[in-house]
Amino acid sequence: MTQPRKYFEIPVKRLDIHVHLGIEGNKRGCFTAEERMQFDKMMGIDRAVILPYPTGNDEPDEGMLDTEQSIKIVQQYPEHYSFFCNVNPKEEKSEEKIKAYKDLGALGVGEFGIKIPFDDERMDNIFQTCAKLELPFLFHISPGGKSLYGIIDYPGLPLLEKVLSKYPDTIFIGHSQPFWYEMGVYDTNLPVEALNGFPFTKIKEEGRVIELMRKYPNLYADLSANSGSNAILRDTDYGIHFLKEFQDRLFFGTDLLNTEMIYPIGQMLDYYLLSGKIDESCYSKICRRNAEQILKL
Repeated sequence: MTQPRKYFEIPVKRLDIHVHLGIEGNKRGCFTAEERMQFDKMMGIDRAVILPYPTGNDEPDEGMLDTEQSIKIVQQYPEHYSFFCNVNPKEEKSEEKIKAYKDLGALGVGEFGIKIPFDDERMDNIFQTCAKLELPFLFHISPGGKSLYGIIDYPGLPLLEKVLSKYPDTIFIGHSQPFWYEMGVYDTNLPVEALNGFPFTKIKEEGRVIELMRKYPNLYADLSANSGSNAILRDTDYGIHFLKEFQDRLFFGTDLLNTEMIYPIGQMLDYYLLSGKIDESCYSKICRRNAEQILKL
């Protein structure tokens, strides 16, 4: 059994795989690059991966950075920022755009949020391109209904499983409430909009996320936002077990837009390390090493 520490020190600086930035005066009050760098200093984060807003999304961007704007930030602050690129499969030459962005330094594709089914034929080239270029694909799920954004899947994640099987060389990084809702078994009669919420029941039976991660080694997960934190904290004992079992395929992230938002995942992981519930290796993998390996940093 891991022994509790007598004093606390963070074994690694954190690498945040899920960061959104905005232009000065944006409507969402989103961090500018400079504001976020100051915030990161306080939070023990020394590398932040910008996930740009996709063009052509149904939800207005309200001043959040797109891929081209993100590239300029990375060029200005290369010691702190990296970036993913984002494309719209409904537009022409999306694969060529990904290749061009990779040449400019893109480390992945995402946060993908266009409302289109996982198995839509227009997604085939994107998944194939990600495999060929060794770029992970980080996604936000829409369960349908009135959801404004997110790649479309249904309760039980059947379309995600379909593409996990079809594209074994593509790394998929799961994120969002509908993804993490699937940690445990739930009433399938719930309206689909409920999957955009946060369940708080104990995980009496393992859900589809666990099943898919055990079955498909190309499925990874992003612990950012209240959705990722809730998935672990809703059942502490099982959450710790999950962190240990999948410690090689989990990423630290915040998904914060500004300082008015909170992200329990940081303090949670610190507490688990300090109290001996996870060891230093598990902590370091989740907070940094996994991202360094997958993103080749």
